[in-house]
Amino acid sequence: MPAQGTLLHSVTLPALAIALGISMWMQQRLNPAPTDAAQKMIFAWMPWIFMFMLGGFASGLVLYWITNNVITILQQYTIMSMHGHRPDLFGNIKSSMPTRKRPGNKPGAGK
Repeated sequence: MPAQGTLLHSVTLPALAIALGISMWMQQRLNPAPTDAAQKMIFAWMPWIFMFMLGGFASGLVLYWITNNVITILQQYTIMSMHGHRPDLFGNIKSSMPTRKRPGNKPGAGK
């Protein structure tokens, strides 16, 4: 850990805060995407903002929140599976990632 009071110390995050951001983001992937563009943007940034906000909180609180997120993910996955809709958590994560288009692969090229 960098020395307290330095610039590097003010931008570092504990591992639990990073785990919190990831668990909140994964939990959101199980829910349908909002249709409103503004709401969609807020929901996309919320886990990462919380990650930085709660980075300095007591580790017990952050650990409680992570545990709650993991239990909620498992519960939601189980309920959805029991009702015949098997959630594709990793497909949702993959579809939320921006895709890069290669410059050489244009539609209709190579025919």
